[in-house]
Formats: sequence, structure tokens, C-alpha cells
Amino acid sequence: MFPFQVRNSIFRAVITAALAVFADALGVLDSPAVPRAFAADDAIAASAPLTLGSILHDLSESNPTLAAKRAMTSAAEERHRSTGAWESPMLEFGVVNVPTSWDFNEDEMTMKMVGVAQRIPLFGAKKYQGRAAGEVADAAGSASAGAHLELFGGAIEAYADAYYAMERAREAARHESVMARFVESATARYRSGNGRLDDVLRAEAERARVRAEGAGFQADAERALARLEALRGRRFEEGPPTLAPPPPFPVPADPSSWVAATADGHPRVKEAEARERGYDLSARASSRMAWPDLEVRASYGQRGKNAMGMELSDMITATVGVTIPIFYGSREGAMAKEMSAMARAAGAEKEEAALDLTRMARTLHAEAIASSRMVALLADTVVTTQSRAVEASWSAYSAGSIDLWRVFEANHALYADDLALLDARRMLARAQGELVALTGRGDLAGVDLPVIRRDER
Repeated sequence: MFPFQVRNSIFRAVITAALAVFADALGVLDSPAVPRAFAADDAIAASAPLTLGSILHDLSESNPTLAAKRAMTSAAEERHRSTGAWESPMLEFGVVNVPTSWDFNEDEMTMKMVGVAQRIPLFGAKKYQGRAAGEVADAAGSASAGAHLELFGGAIEAYADAYYAMERAREAARHESVMARFVESATARYRSGNGRLDDVLRAEAERARVRAEGAGFQADAERALARLEALRGRRFEEGPPTLAPPPPFPVPADPSSWVAATADGHPRVKEAEARERGYDLSARASSRMAWPDLEVRASYGQRGKNAMGMELSDMITATVGVTIPIFYGSREGAMAKEMSAMARAAGAEKEEAALDLTRMARTLHAEAIASSRMVALLADTVVTTQSRAVEASWSAYSAGSIDLWRVFEANHALYADDLALLDARRMLARAQGELVALTGRGDLAGVDLPVIRRDER
């Protein structure tokens, strides 16, 4: 009985130790370690996560590129107000026909004169110039709106890069903890004579490789956070922030809504349209200069007394002059032809932009559909199945039916699948940012966009 009890006790001890290793490994999987670079205080992380909405709001308010675009729009609008205005009248004061003796009574034609002159554009050149300047202001406003959308999309992409790089770093830290358990187990088995040295070395190499991957993921996150910091025009005062998950991105089965959104007043198309109209109006303004402008002058001359002491009547002068556009063909006419050619070029650019946006919308939809399907496949099937395979491998290892390295391979496969899932989600989130830049429709992308400011306050 005594030897049997000893053998039974040893058997129970071995089983208990195996189960303890199994439980510890599962505990590592369930309670992962977080890299120190992104783990900040739990209370702070839980109370103040940085959201995508706050990033976009900061970008709209503080980004220097957008501030410059708004200032350029304001400048163009002020230029519009001045371009169509008439030239200011000229007021003249002087003396006329004064003798060299400076005796104002010596000659009857000596006068003290006040006059006014005004140029009058009769044939609409100023009107067309003013309207052309208005189109330039509209083009500047559309360019500003396009810059907003481009930076909004870039911020969403940078946010996705930062968030999922942090998640990949955390996943690497979790897997590194699992690898540490494997190193301990392989070392213990080797020392007891039940394992091989190559198992220990392979586990050590894998742990080092995962640690290197984690460092790379942290570097990726820091690069994306630096880009976010520059885009929002502010600094992260308390080190790397905690980011809230990106908003969900519903991808429709049909791309028609995305294609329609790109054609429905996209800033790139509106800017080309405004430039086309502006060039056409400038051509009309130059053509109107073939007709002469009027210049009206009027003056009032005050005379005193003649040499005999008699009062002299004051005199009024009024003239009307016209410009003679004899050099119209080499100046204004050539400018009109140049503006007409520029209008045709802008029209072609508008058509090119519309076609390009349609192509980009269809391409983006295909990529987003592929990413969403990849996310669903990995999350619902691959990772779930591989997690069960890991549990089964630990159970088999505890029962002694497989060796430790089979468990290692199952855990490594799960780690690779987890990284693939995070990368697929990152690609889907980047497509979300591209859709915002492409359409400006936050409702289609599931993102609340700030109102695009046109003024410069």
C-alpha cells in the first residue's frame, strides 16, 4: 500500500503542477500585461480618454494650415469688394493763366480754379471684373473647404494608426508574457531531463522576437501620435494619451451613395467650377475694353477784378473725353483670349476631377468591403476557432498527449491572427478617413464632423 500511495501522491503532484501551469497560462491570456509606454494611471485612463471628436474639434480650431486657408478666403472676399468699384473721382485745386508778375488783376483770364474728374466705365468691364473676383473668392472658399476635408480624413487615419498600433503593442506584451511562461516551462523540463535544449532556445528566441515587434508597434504609435499632435495644433501635455476606440464604420453593400456624395458639390469640383466661371468673366471684362470709357471733367474758375476795377464773371469748364483703344488687339484682346483658354482648361479640370472622384469612390468602396469582410471573418471565425485550439492544446498538454511545443505553436498562431484582426480593423478605419476626405459626409462615415468655418476670426 505504501509504494502505491507514494506513486499516487507523485501522480497527483504532477497533475496538480500541470494544471497550475495550464491555469497560469490561461491567466496570462486573460489578464495581459500592458506596455509601460501606454499604460498610464488606470484612473486617468478611465476618466479622460481622448476621442476622435475632440481631435477633429481641435484640428478645426487650431490647425495652422486651416487658419491660413481661412485668411486667404477672407482676403479674396475683400478683394472682391474692391475690384468692381469705380475709381475714385479726382478733385483739383489751382490757378489758371497767372502772369509771371503774380498779379491776379493784370489779366482778365487769371482764375482760381476748383475741378473734379471722374472716369465712367459705360460698357460693363468693371461689372465683369467684380463678378470674376467674386468667383475667385468662391474658389478660395472651396479650396479652404477641401483642405478641411483632407485634414479631417488625415486625422481620422492618424487616429486609427495610433489606436491600433497601441493595441498591437498591448497584444505583443500579452504574447510576450505567454512566451515567458513557455521559457520557464521549457527550462524546467530541460533541467528535469524531460525536455530538450532546442525547445528552450526557440522559446527564448520567440520571446525576443515578440519583444522587438512590440517596440516597433510602440514606435508606430508614437509616430501616429506625433502626426495627430501636429494636425490638432496642440501638444499632449501629459505624455501619450489614452485613445477611445474609433467609431464604427457601416459599409453599404452598394457604392451608389458614396459615388453620389462625391458628385454632389465636392469642394474640388466646386473650386474648378468657380475658376472656370471666373476666367470666363475675366475674358468678358477684357472684351468690353474694346469699347471706350468716358472721362468727365468739370471745373469752376473764379475771377476777380480787371485792371479798371470792374468785377469779372466767374467761368465754368466741362469736358467729356473718351479712351481710344487702338492697342486693344495686343493688350486687352490678347488677355481676353488668354482668359478664354484658361476657362476651357478649368472646365476640363472639372470634368477630370468628377471622373477621378467617382473612380476613387468605387475603389474605396471595394477596399472597405474587403476590409469589413476580413474583420468579420477573422473576428467571428478565425480568432474564435484559434482560441479554442489554444484551450484544447493546453488541455492536451495537461493530459500528456502532446508536447509543449505544440501548445507554443497554437499560441503563436493565435497571436498572429490577433495581429491580423487589428490590422484589418485599422485598414477599415483608414477607409473611414478616406471617405470623409472624399465626400465630406460624416453621416456616411459614422463620424460627427465639425462645421467648416469660412471666416477668419
